[in-house]
Amino acid sequence: MVKKVLVLSDKNVARSQMAEKWLNYYGKRHIEVWSAGLEKGSIQVLAQKAMAEAIMDIPEYKSKALDELNQNTFDFVLCFDKEVENKVPVLNGNPKVLLFELPDPANVEGEENVRLQAYNAVCNAVDDICFSFVQDNFQIVE
Repeated sequence: MVKKVLVLSDKNVARSQMAEKWLNYYGKRHIEVWSAGLEKGSIQVLAQKAMAEAIMDIPEYKSKALDELNQNTFDFVLCFDKEVENKVPVLNGNPKVLLFELPDPANVEGEENVRLQAYNAVCNAVDDICFSFVQDNFQIVE
């Protein structure tokens, strides 16, 4: 049976978008993935650049608010900061909420190359988290 995963963030502009792509990649046809924010933001260009450097383009991804999703039954909800974890609303399916604390690369200041390094580091961390999450919960071997 296909499991449903929601990656929830504050505004759905970087980490959650990255995680949606990585989870779709590693989960293949075994999981369905959505990402959304508690509110809607604008996807960060440096998040797109970091994913492109990882050969995982996300230019077609758009920021979404949780209330825009028609699908409201999930098996898992993944969060990347405690504040969002504490605000997860009641969702159908009584999903298991998992917290993977990661710094928000948008908080890094400096020249674009310095900020891009922060996004690359977060992209790599999200990749590792998503790979482990899929392997630990779904044992997909292909």
